[in-house]
Amino acid sequence: MTSQDGQSHGDSESRQNASSREEEHASEGAFTLSDLVAAIHAMGETQREMENTIKELKSSVAKQSKENERLPQKSVAARKRSKQKGPSFVT
Repeated sequence: MTSQDGQSHGDSESRQNASSREEEHASEGAFTLSDLVAAIHAMGETQREMENTIKELKSSVAKQSKENERLPQKSVAARKRSKQKGPSFVT
């Protein structure tokens, strides 16, 4: 298990705990300071996860764009080589 997997599990658990506490206290109509801190912490973790996901997506899109730019150049070079060889006649 990587550290990121461990963090994701911990973050998920933290959000679930905060959510269940919110539901309990919502029926009572009162929140404690620790409930608010837990909810804010869970939101911060979620925001960091979203930022990391966005960064990963941006880098993968950039990689794909670079790969797509390279492919046509290779095919152009291959076409030039085939044109230079000239026609092939069987005699």
